[in-house]
Amino acid sequence: MQAVCDHRKKIIDVFIGYPGSVHDSRIFSNSPLKASLQEKCGRYFLLGDSGYPLLPNLLTPYKDRGNLTRRQQNYNVQLSKNRYIIEHCFGVLKQKFRQLYHLKIRRTRLICHFIRAACVLHNMALDNYFVVDVEPVEIYNNILGDEENDGDENMEARVIRDQVANTLPM
Repeated sequence: MQAVCDHRKKIIDVFIGYPGSVHDSRIFSNSPLKASLQEKCGRYFLLGDSGYPLLPNLLTPYKDRGNLTRRQQNYNVQLSKNRYIIEHCFGVLKQKFRQLYHLKIRRTRLICHFIRAACVLHNMALDNYFVVDVEPVEIYNNILGDEENDGDENMEARVIRDQVANTLPM
């Protein structure tokens, strides 16, 4: 499952159907979100981990090969600290719908429908200000994510990321 949420943890885009072993970059490249990213984001950005490609509207961490500047390190830390929202959104979703931990459904199509329904109900609960207490998910120690995307970085996106990094307070 690939999801995008807003600052309230409301799921605003979801793409379901690939097994968990499929890498984030492959899921993203086959998702409708990739084709409509500019249209959906406008002048805003999505934050992704290193499993995603760097694009003008999708900011990802700098690859840390031991030569990052302080500004680049700061950017990576700030990116990680702000990505907690999606991680917490997943945590809330799983707490509300504990069946997601151990689905007994075996047909992929039905699993996708179940997950999509859970996302819709999650959003409805948020709209009704239904509060669920869950433990926050700590991701600060994992700035780069599970795997780095080794694809070619978009030059325009690199310039945008550098501009964002240079505007962040140190």
